[in-house]
Amino acid sequence: MADWKARAPKLEYLARLPATASEIVQLDPGHLGLTSFQVRGRDSFVIRSMTDARSIRTTVPEADWIGYMIPITWKGDFILNGMSATRTTVFRLDGANEFDFVAEKRHAITVGIRRSVLSRTISGLIGRDFNLGVDTHRQQHVPESHRERLLRIFWKMLAWTSSNGSEATFGRLPRSVEVAAIEAIADWTIGADQLNSSETVNRKRELIIVRDSIRKIREADCSLFTVADLCQMAGVGKSRLHQAFSEIYGISPGTYLYRLRLTSIREKLLSKEAPPRSIKDVAIQHGFMSSGQFARAYRNMFGELPSQTLRARIKSVSYTH
Repeated sequence: MADWKARAPKLEYLARLPATASEIVQLDPGHLGLTSFQVRGRDSFVIRSMTDARSIRTTVPEADWIGYMIPITWKGDFILNGMSATRTTVFRLDGANEFDFVAEKRHAITVGIRRSVLSRTISGLIGRDFNLGVDTHRQQHVPESHRERLLRIFWKMLAWTSSNGSEATFGRLPRSVEVAAIEAIADWTIGADQLNSSETVNRKRELIIVRDSIRKIREADCSLFTVADLCQMAGVGKSRLHQAFSEIYGISPGTYLYRLRLTSIREKLLSKEAPPRSIKDVAIQHGFMSSGQFARAYRNMFGELPSQTLRARIKSVSYTH
């Protein structure tokens, strides 16, 4: 798994987020349709993101951040670390732990605040010292009015996004607006904790198996692993690995590896910073020895030939010079 900063142009906006690494793997055929609207302040950020095709997004955040994610709309299941979202879900994210979510036609808003800043703000509101220690990611089931209250805070922050017509728009949050937003989120957090309505993933063993497998792929930066390799890395048999991937991602490990290879090739073809020498070279590097087979697989997945992707990238580069 490569750092966002070295990935395709469509992911450039993610370089502004407090994360050390991330991966987006497209699972189903079609257009990924990734768009984002982001606002950053000194101690916070809020991002509204949308995708079309079903995909997995894995994020390794920086530790000193607390986040909230609100799934707004999606098709099928919206699964974060094995937890399935409902219409009353607010996910509470802890920067000390990586997380991933799987969804199709998703529209979600995520806010992040520095742990120390949110702790200090909550302390001021409750009149005593309070510290948001390291925790796991949680799914909070809150009343619709409580969820909508948090969502309104997010929308106010996003109102400072500047629109330039691109797939990723970015804005700066004025300090006075940021301070007010952080205080409102701190007050919301106090109320949510009093509701005592949170839960953590109940399939921890399956999540550990998947995490171990994906972490090894990331460390080796290799998409040529086989299912047998993943079994060895996770220390489980094929049936147990299949069960874990099915419950956490909704797909088999073999399907995940295949989709990862195709997605990685597309990102390399789109890369402006480190473009491949040729389509054939990048295909072979990812295990596709037959040019015809690769071209068909690529077109079936992304709706265009790899040569069309490469031409589009070259054309976009020429327009910027």
